[in-house]
Amino acid sequence: LGVDLAIGQKTAARTAQLVDDSLQSVALADDLRYQAHRLSVAPLERSQLISIAAQIGADARQYDPIATGPGERSEWSTRQLLFARLEQERDEPGSIPTLVPQIEHSIARLIDINQRAAHEHHLAIADLHRRGLLADVAIGVITIMLAVGIGFAVLRSLGRQRELVRMRLAAIDDHNRELEAFAGRVAHDLRGPLAPIAGFSDVLMEPGADVPVVASRIRRAADRMTTLIDDLLALSVAGRLPPGRGDVATAVHEVLDDLSDELRDAEVTLEVADCAAACSPGVLAQLMRNLLTNAIKYRGADRRLLVQIDARPRAERVEIVVADNGVGMTGEAVRH
Repeated sequence: LGVDLAIGQKTAARTAQLVDDSLQSVALADDLRYQAHRLSVAPLERSQLISIAAQIGADARQYDPIATGPGERSEWSTRQLLFARLEQERDEPGSIPTLVPQIEHSIARLIDINQRAAHEHHLAIADLHRRGLLADVAIGVITIMLAVGIGFAVLRSLGRQRELVRMRLAAIDDHNRELEAFAGRVAHDLRGPLAPIAGFSDVLMEPGADVPVVASRIRRAADRMTTLIDDLLALSVAGRLPPGRGDVATAVHEVLDDLSDELRDAEVTLEVADCAAACSPGVLAQLMRNLLTNAIKYRGADRRLLVQIDARPRAERVEIVVADNGVGMTGEAVRH
């Protein structure tokens, strides 16, 4: 737009100047031709000759500033000499008619020069318009290329944003699934200590119950639930399980004692070596409790429950194996 305005303003100013000069040149040339024609008409009185010469001089003075075309200045200089001679001959009118043909011939040459200059000006203005058109085309192409480039950049940015949003949504889904699984595990783990509390509470209501023994078991289950809740709080704050050292045999016997009612008619075989695992006693006991409660839950209905617990050190690790003769798992469950 700026280029168009600049070229348009320049063209308008140049065109206006050329039009004004051309109109003035035509008017002055016609008047000079007319005055020269009057000089050729005889006889004229002295006052008429003096008036015509004065008018020619006035036209010449107006024409002089606009005589700028190629070749026009030299021809105008020639005609000025003729006008000067005409001015000198005003006192001798008899010699004026001899100058008229020369003046008319000079005026004809000036008109021809002006015509050629007008044609050249026309070509120059057309060339100026062509250059403006080419500038518009170039700027338009650059603008289109910039617009296309910006469009591609915006599309790529939108694509990256969509990918980031997709990844973020996928991460949120994964996190939600982890939270759901975690909530299920927490609910499962919290039900573990609650079961013996409920069972021993029922025992307390029976006649002849050994209150101190039952109460100690209820207290131990409550302490285990407190430990589990503290461990969960530590996990939620620190993002990792609490450190510690758990004796495997102690954890196994503690869990078997808590689950003694459920394992009353089961056969439990132990082969537990003297070893400790690098985790807190509460976490180790919870792991053992989960394995044994699963064995109890999925026992076979047509046979006695058999449970084998083996624990032994393996280099820098502890291997704990819990085997049972329950219903087992399907192939799909094993893959899961």
